[in-house]
Order: sequence, then C-alpha cells, then structure tokens
Amino acid sequence: MSDFEPALAYLLQNEGGLEEDANDPGGITKNGISLRFLRVISPEQLKKYGIYDETVTDDTIRHLTPSQVSAIYKGEFWDHAPFDKIENQLHCNYIFDMAVNMGIAPAIKCVQRACWAIMKKWELLLDDGILGEKTLAAIKQCGFFIMPPMRAERGSYYRDIVEKYPQEKEFLKGWYDRTYNT
Repeated sequence: MSDFEPALAYLLQNEGGLEEDANDPGGITKNGISLRFLRVISPEQLKKYGIYDETVTDDTIRHLTPSQVSAIYKGEFWDHAPFDKIENQLHCNYIFDMAVNMGIAPAIKCVQRACWAIMKKWELLLDDGILGEKTLAAIKQCGFFIMPPMRAERGSYYRDIVEKYPQEKEFLKGWYDRTYNT
C-alpha cells in the first residue's frame, strides 16, 4: 500500500515554487496550486485547509504555507481516489502526479490504456477514469512494465492539448520533462 507523504514529495519536486507567468491560464501558481484552481474550491473547504480569505487573490497564493499546500492536495486529490491502494509506491507517486497535473479521471484513463498495452485484454478493463478494483489489480499485474506505456499515454495527452489549444505549446516542454524525466 502507498502513502500520501512520499507521493506529495514526488509531486512537489515537479511543481516548483512561485510562478507568475502571464501566459499561464491558471494565473499565479505556487507549488502547483493556481489561482484559478483555488477560486473554484468552496469557502467552507478552503477554511478546512486553513485559508480564511474572503476573496482568493494573488496574495492568497503567494502566502500559501507548506501545510496548506499539503492539505489542499490531500483533500482535493488524494482523498478522491484510492491512491493508497496502489501497491507500488513509485507507481503511486507517478499516477498521483498525473492526477494533479491533468485531473484524476484523465490520469486514470492513461493508466488504464497503459494496462491495455501490457495485458492485451481491452475487454477486461474499461478506460472509464475510475481507480477501482479492476484497475488496481491491472496495475499490480503489469508491475514494472507499466511505466513505458503510461509515459507514452501521458505524453499523448499533452500533445492532444496542444493540438486543441495551440497557445498551450509553450508548456509542452515542461510537461514532457515531467512525463519522461521522472
């Protein structure tokens, strides 16, 4: 079984610190938490994370503490899928990183398609974006061999984004670094 803290540490090494890129549609970002993302979280939920600002602003992002960042990632991602049931911590780290970067369902679809590449039994596993018992079993069955097709699926996801939204091309190198170098 996998643990949150190593998955978070892996994620944070990919996310970096404070970013104020005018071309980033998410706005100002700290440790991967963007202004756009924080603004869609309910005020009640933000209070659970220790954020009491009535209006989320650039300064809210600038002043995020490590404990708030951790609480946000746990509450908004980790607790929404059974990442802890992934038996291999390295697989969990990579899958959790994908889930934060692209969303839980798209990340799990990439994992499911990677399992197809190994198992050659598409009918046994839907690409439904749900980290259920069948997907968890498939991840375990694929073992170490899951990493190359999972990276390929992730890279394909980012290429599709750029094809659909050409203005996102400037982020492709960073996404590829995250995909293939981790």
